[in-house]
Amino acid sequence: MKKVLTILLLILSFSSFAQKVKLKKDKVIIDDVEVYNYERQGDTYTFSTLSAVEFVTVLSTEYQVRNDAYYRTPNPSKYGMSPLKKEFVFTVRFLKSGNEIFTDMDYKDVIKAIYKSKLVDENGNIDEEKLNVFINKYNNENLKLKIN
Repeated sequence: MKKVLTILLLILSFSSFAQKVKLKKDKVIIDDVEVYNYERQGDTYTFSTLSAVEFVTVLSTEYQVRNDAYYRTPNPSKYGMSPLKKEFVFTVRFLKSGNEIFTDMDYKDVIKAIYKSKLVDENGNIDEEKLNVFINKYNNENLKLKIN
């Protein structure tokens, strides 16, 4: 009983530190505070400061991979399974510097990471030192091969 209670308390404490990202009415809301604006056109999200200075775009590109579960499941069509499954690569372009990264983090995770790293100030300026750290941390050049 003590172990179950301890595990439950640990799970609850970790979830309380997680930042919640919501996109509502062209606003990015993190922990119930409006932090950025966004605009969506098709598969591309453009994020800007609250003073409407655009600083980053996130483009999602779909590719397909083999669905191993399909081949391990008896009668997979019964469950609506496909032999291929969809995966996504997100191309993140920093507009002022022209730098771009490729990641499997979705647009919400990208904007949360930008916010958490304090990469952008209220005027839309990006700290180059922090940008280099961000690129080194989140870029995955192997994903670029999936979409070319």
